[in-house]
Amino acid sequence: MKGRHALAALALVLVAAVVSALVASASYGGKAKKSAASIEVFSLWGGSEQDAFIKVTKQFTKDTGIDVKYTSGRDFTTDIGARLAAGNPPDIAIVPRPGYLASLARKGVLKNLGTMGFTPAYMKARYGSSWIGFGTVGGKLYGLPAKANSKSVIWYRPQTFKKYKLKAPTTWKGLVKLTKTLKSKGLVPWAVGDGPNQSQWVLTDWFESIYVRTAGPAKYQALFTGKLPFTDPSVASALKTMTQIINNKYVLGGIQGMLGQSFVGGIGDVFGKSPKAHLYYEGGFVGGIAIGQVNTSLKPGVTINDFTWPSINPKWGSPVTIGGDYAVAFKDSANIRKFLQYITSGAAGKIWVSTGAIISPNKQVKGSAYPNVLVRREGAQLAGAKVIRFDGSDQMPGAFGDTWGFALQKIAQNPSTSNVKKILSNFQKQIKGQWGS
Repeated sequence: MKGRHALAALALVLVAAVVSALVASASYGGKAKKSAASIEVFSLWGGSEQDAFIKVTKQFTKDTGIDVKYTSGRDFTTDIGARLAAGNPPDIAIVPRPGYLASLARKGVLKNLGTMGFTPAYMKARYGSSWIGFGTVGGKLYGLPAKANSKSVIWYRPQTFKKYKLKAPTTWKGLVKLTKTLKSKGLVPWAVGDGPNQSQWVLTDWFESIYVRTAGPAKYQALFTGKLPFTDPSVASALKTMTQIINNKYVLGGIQGMLGQSFVGGIGDVFGKSPKAHLYYEGGFVGGIAIGQVNTSLKPGVTINDFTWPSINPKWGSPVTIGGDYAVAFKDSANIRKFLQYITSGAAGKIWVSTGAIISPNKQVKGSAYPNVLVRREGAQLAGAKVIRFDGSDQMPGAFGDTWGFALQKIAQNPSTSNVKKILSNFQKQIKGQWGS
């Protein structure tokens, strides 16, 4: 843990271990029937994402009699690290980053799913090769794709567009013009929730959507797999583009307001009952969170809508950046295998997506299972994309996705050329040589 004394780090680990142990003692909602057969699933999911998953686990318990104890954490790497250090890992965890999945696999703490019944034929019948690849380390399968989301959509208030006769832009130039138009009407164009902690990933998504459209898909993949340094001029160039919008003029509360607002709080700033801004960028999961927890009176396509992130360099068009979570196993048993088989089934996927909270990467889940126009359109975008790239910070090793997010916060606060150069240089020194760990 960089920038912290060893004693403080030890205290954090001990506290996290105690908290995890206490939380792990309760099953979802405390309403599930007690059962001698039980498994524990650990995840960062909360709100509508957690509710959707619980519907899946309840059906599994009803069908099998196996109780599923759901444990929700706040910081995946810290919480899992504490559990492993205490010799008390969960049976199954939902890993939000393939980069960290690879780190765990290399440490030898994950089970090889290929020996637990998840054969190449089984996986190919359900998932595309890219999805399987991100769960594979050293030729062995360690992760099962649990959910997916497009990171290439921008959310807006249709009432605002209708009132001022605005149209969804198809180019970055058009997006900047839309931003300036909203500002000229006396409105706050953007809400961004990138703090106070654990929301720093939002700026990483901003950067990635811009970088893949300015530097191109090949350089994007090279950057986020350690083959291109962060000191490459293309990185600073993309950051310069990003700060055309991420600045004190166009963001609600300015940069400090952005750093003081959480991701979900930012959604409320646009789609709550007393909106303060009119545009919000984040993945397809925003719709489910907005409708499911922020403002249940929202109507898809009427009071909440989205448009595809516009192109920047016509040469690269509009690649789709995606995010996804993977189920991994720290232990092996008949019950664990049954649960993993269930969540990779079309039946479980149908329940999962019917909530409107997620998109399934499972090919056995049909489009008709999605409940509204927003998630159906997102599913179609993923299915029809010509170029797909996985979330860049999620591909980084260990906790470097967080480190990168904090670096972007510093850049947003001071985007001067000298400061950007200094921060990128320091980050490159930190991450160099870490990709195999």
